[in-house]
Amino acid sequence: MSKLTPVIFQIGWNACINCGACVAICPQKAGFISPFNTIAVDRPCDIACLICEDICPVSTITHTKAHPEHPILEKTKKQ
Repeated sequence: MSKLTPVIFQIGWNACINCGACVAICPQKAGFISPFNTIAVDRPCDIACLICEDICPVSTITHTKAHPEHPILEKTKKQ
């Protein structure tokens, strides 16, 4: 089974209606949220299931692949 590439989410803040659907559906451990009560946008998501993008009622969540040398990914490699 291949491991998915970690992603970093972006949210179109002008379109986000803060409904909380992305946080409610997210299988990440508790605390994977932004200061605005959405999914985290400041750190990689190693699950990368992307269901938050599908559930967003205004389709304002997107993602990019996390750079392999992102400080958080580097930290987890060393553990």
